[in-house]
Amino acid sequence: MNSSLPQAYQFLIHTPEKGLRSVLIDQAFTEAHFQLMMKVVRGCDEVKFCEHFSAQTFPKVKMTANDLKLKEKFWSDLEKKLLQQGLMVAEPKAA
Repeated sequence: MNSSLPQAYQFLIHTPEKGLRSVLIDQAFTEAHFQLMMKVVRGCDEVKFCEHFSAQTFPKVKMTANDLKLKEKFWSDLEKKLLQQGLMVAEPKAA
């Protein structure tokens, strides 16, 4: 697990949604990505979020048709966005 992930979760859970939208939403990380991310963040605590992130699984949340389309690449898209925005730090790959 990425050691900066708990801090990223805390930022996502405590930052007002309007601020998150302005920082995260763009052509690659869309409104649909953002909505699914918020469902996941609100649907679990920090430990569970980190577990789901690492395993690329989802908590029990109601998913729309848009969510289901994003599900396969969601975690990698979220990781790219968090790294791009400096909310997570890239960790060296184990040899």
